[in-house]
Amino acid sequence: MKPELKLVAKARYIQMTADLADSIWREYYARRFNKKQLDTILENLQSVEAIENDMDEDVNYQLIMQGSKVAGYIAWQMVGGSMRLKHFYLESAWRGKGIGRTVLQSMERLARAEGKSAISVSVGQKQLDTQGFFKGAGFRILRPMDTELAPGIVWPEYWMEKRL
Repeated sequence: MKPELKLVAKARYIQMTADLADSIWREYYARRFNKKQLDTILENLQSVEAIENDMDEDVNYQLIMQGSKVAGYIAWQMVGGSMRLKHFYLESAWRGKGIGRTVLQSMERLARAEGKSAISVSVGQKQLDTQGFFKGAGFRILRPMDTELAPGIVWPEYWMEKRL
């Protein structure tokens, strides 16, 4: 079954996205951050208020649906000549099933249709599985960077890009 994207626009879907982010991030980043750091990061980046602020800045959030089930979410923004993937997460049960690849292909089609020449994403320097996913899709590392996820919490990342 091909995943479908559902636009996050109503308050209940914003809350659903924040709850989903909380669940996924706590599972995925538990080895990298302690509970207090995760609480702070999630409040700063993926709380209802943070998502609403992103949306006010033209960031588009979409739930990734597999039939009636929510498999994950993606957030993206058109910036200049490219599409910027801000968040792209799947629940652990849905990883490795081709869903991410299909969603990424949809994002590429959308970026091309909007006249964009590239898609960019930042990935943690120690997230080898995620880097591998994007490299396998044709992205390349352009440069290292440090991102402040929340006050006092800096995360070393790679800026990756795929030319379209």
